[in-house]
Amino acid sequence: MPLIITLLAGLFILLGAVAIKFSKETHKVEVISFALALGALVSLMIFDLIPDMFEGEIKWYLVLIFVAIGFGFLVVLDLLAPDHEDHHDTDENHDEENSAHIGIMSALAVILHNIVEGMTVYTMSMGDLKQGLILAIGIGLHNIPMGMLIFSTLAHKPKKDKYILTSAVVLSTPLGGILMMLLSSFLTETIISILVCVAAGMIVYLIAMELAPHVIKTRPVKMSIIGIVIGFLIVALSCLIG
Repeated sequence: MPLIITLLAGLFILLGAVAIKFSKETHKVEVISFALALGALVSLMIFDLIPDMFEGEIKWYLVLIFVAIGFGFLVVLDLLAPDHEDHHDTDENHDEENSAHIGIMSALAVILHNIVEGMTVYTMSMGDLKQGLILAIGIGLHNIPMGMLIFSTLAHKPKKDKYILTSAVVLSTPLGGILMMLLSSFLTETIISILVCVAAGMIVYLIAMELAPHVIKTRPVKMSIIGIVIGFLIVALSCLIG
């Protein structure tokens, strides 16, 4: 049952993906999904990750170091993706590449974050199924805008690539549960705290270097603002429920 509960949290990603897939207003949905993701990630940092990082077992300066490692990891990946900065492409091609790049980066960060959350959900469910279920629902709520972001930004990629990456994000939460089940004797609170810090660093990169610049340039501004507020509130509510 604990593994089924962790799978439930991951399946919320599909709700966001389905909303994108069957929408007729593709541009509007893409605009709102980027804004939702920005608001959701900012809220996730404030209400979930920052408290977890500084209430853990590692010192504050080590927290900053591991956050920097997570940030630096995506910086390196960014440098290894030349198409993302290829200004010889047309504006349309560049927009498509930029969008896909953000989707891939977001997926990597969300996968790592969800693995850690899957560990948490599994552990709580082992002690109390009701508490584990509530936590899974809370986590799932803030996975919805993540699903919207990832699926929409990969709109111009082949279907195979899009479905594989989306599936990887969906399955990352139960993967965390499986890892906890298999490696529980080796995973200390310190190691889990380090993973949380690294994931937070990756998310800081996404907010500051990818999503915020993209949303600032996106029109209409009113729709972006609404999306940011909704994304922020969804995650804030889900954290309170959790």
